[in-house]
Amino acid sequence: MVQHRLHPLRGGRNHRQSVGPPPVEELLLDIPRIEHQLLSHLPTLVGFPAVTGRLTGKRTIVTGAGSGIGKAAAQLFAAEGALVMCADINGDAAAATAAEIGDQAISLGVDVTQPGDCQAMTEQTASAFGGLDAVYSNAGVDGPGRAGDLSLEEWNRVIGVNLTGKWLAVKFAIPHLIEAGGGSLVLQASVGGVIGVPGIAAYAAAKAGVIGLTRQMAVDYGPDNIRVNAICPGTVPTPLVRATYEKRGGFSATANAPEDATVDEMIEAAVVRHPIGRLGTTTDIAQLALHLASDESSWTTGAAIVIDGGMSVA
Repeated sequence: MVQHRLHPLRGGRNHRQSVGPPPVEELLLDIPRIEHQLLSHLPTLVGFPAVTGRLTGKRTIVTGAGSGIGKAAAQLFAAEGALVMCADINGDAAAATAAEIGDQAISLGVDVTQPGDCQAMTEQTASAFGGLDAVYSNAGVDGPGRAGDLSLEEWNRVIGVNLTGKWLAVKFAIPHLIEAGGGSLVLQASVGGVIGVPGIAAYAAAKAGVIGLTRQMAVDYGPDNIRVNAICPGTVPTPLVRATYEKRGGFSATANAPEDATVDEMIEAAVVRHPIGRLGTTTDIAQLALHLASDESSWTTGAAIVIDGGMSVA
């Protein structure tokens, strides 16, 4: 956090009566205040709300940080003062996100289906940052296909990342959060785990499982002051959503777009399913993840929060 001294406002009892520019020493006193104001407004210029230090001192992990929602969350967490482990199966993408953030971030290539990878991610984070306070278990894969059309291999792939991987990414963090006196676990679910969505059987099953896991962990670890919540986004045109649409899964399978529509045309057609009149953005979801990771949500646990522009109630 930038430390600065308050400077007497001109017009107050310390106001100088002389006319002309202030002396150099007065300008020097103003520099910390100016620096603070510039830093506070910088995130707004790149699409984030103003810095408030909501995660100052928090030690965090974000999985899937190489792109999409995970990247936006890692950047926002850091902008709000957190130290961030950027984890992604694409280690180069994770490193790129960390490099953009700067000294507050480290990175690691992590396959969330592998217990060894998840344990290494957690231990390296705790070692580098001196502990752990919050994990955003966000990494996921696309999963189009109706139940009768899926192979066992495809079913296991989707469940492995989108349910088992969500669990493994937080499993090894629990002892560290207990040691820290509590913390926050945020798991990425989906509106597809809440309502029926055409053509995503394995994906929907995994996301419904994440919601169940979230509620169970909230009960089990509430006495340890660990909060566990799930985020259930609607349509956000991330690389994962585009991959689903390319395979004609999700709402691309409806009459909202013709069978020969391009991915961009399908995404545009999906807008009509959202009463608010637009699709979600990665920043929309990252802001909710920030709230749940921060102490602002200290009495929120076991929640599966739908953030979908009204799609699930239309």
